[in-house]
Amino acid sequence: MYSPKLHFAFSALASIVFLRTTLAALPFGHYGPEGTVLFLNGFHFVSGHTDWEISANHYCTIIRDDLLQCAVYNTAVAPAHLAGIEYIISEDAFNTLDYEERQLWHSHAYEVTSGFLIEPGLPDSVDHTIMKDVLVNTYGKTFHTWRYDQQNSTYPLGIPELVAGFTHDDQITPDFVQTRDELFGVNTTEVRESRSDIVPNAVLPGADSWKYGYVLSLALVNCTTETAFPNQSKQAPLE
Repeated sequence: MYSPKLHFAFSALASIVFLRTTLAALPFGHYGPEGTVLFLNGFHFVSGHTDWEISANHYCTIIRDDLLQCAVYNTAVAPAHLAGIEYIISEDAFNTLDYEERQLWHSHAYEVTSGFLIEPGLPDSVDHTIMKDVLVNTYGKTFHTWRYDQQNSTYPLGIPELVAGFTHDDQITPDFVQTRDELFGVNTTEVRESRSDIVPNAVLPGADSWKYGYVLSLALVNCTTETAFPNQSKQAPLE
């Protein structure tokens, strides 16, 4: 569903050209794909492992006025690993999803109001506008292809994993937040206070599926078949 307000806010993101030079100076992550207009840092935890906490850098591009896609990097290692991908959609878009699909998505309301989700290097007024007009009522679908339990491995081993976001004050380890704040020179408590006027909509049913007792994980399914390629029968045999 087209939203003029959201479209305007996304268009404003695209005009923040100075953000690109800010990204290049950060100690972790990379410059990001061409077209990156938004740099975020936030916290994830792995589905089924609430103690597997991740500080994640997001480099986001605008796909449509209701969709962002973000390359996600893990700040715990240097050089930073490309950990995975997050898709961010609007509230209206999330409302069109069936309940099976909704299990894969997490809300951003608490991440914004708590100050956990930050935009390092942006002026406070710009941060406030983006959080209030773009992100607070959005939903994210995030898979990490570089697993938490393999983050110190030489290669990205194992099966990708679904990650989620925190939704309440007593969930994340305080020292983990402090470490992030020191890395970026921010104060989460002050960020939270500056966003006290942001009032999110109620989280839609089906999001944050861990609250319903669900643990979602991927698995390999091996089956035997004869592999044939469509073009094989049209090709002349090699001599």
